[in-house]
Amino acid sequence: MTSPFDTLDALASGAVMEGFGEEAVLIPRRNSQYVEAAVDADRMAVKVRGIFSALAAASDLRGQSRGGEFTGTTRLVSEQTAFWIAAPQVAELGFRPAKGDLVRLPERCGSLCYAIAAIHPTSMGDLNLLLVREDVAE
Repeated sequence: MTSPFDTLDALASGAVMEGFGEEAVLIPRRNSQYVEAAVDADRMAVKVRGIFSALAAASDLRGQSRGGEFTGTTRLVSEQTAFWIAAPQVAELGFRPAKGDLVRLPERCGSLCYAIAAIHPTSMGDLNLLLVREDVAE
């Protein structure tokens, strides 16, 4: 039996997916040390609908300093990227995404590709895939 909260969550997820969702292709890969990741023949590539987000992030790099040495800091600007998949889509995948799998965004200019760096499941069954940009030869 579903609770009212589960019903509300499903409605909210559906609305967010309708407004901001986009299609991606999840391509499973096998990772081996010292070798380029190859396609995993045991898991088929699937289309999945989710929400892609990329936002700028700034970090300060601070080293050891004494007195007036090394005043100031170095700022590093990076991009935090993630792809969120709602629980119903996760259930339809047929497999669990793994670190190193490829996420291709065919609807974006240049068909951007990202490798999964980390997977953060939520208590509701959603997956938040943390991504790093990857150049893939066609």
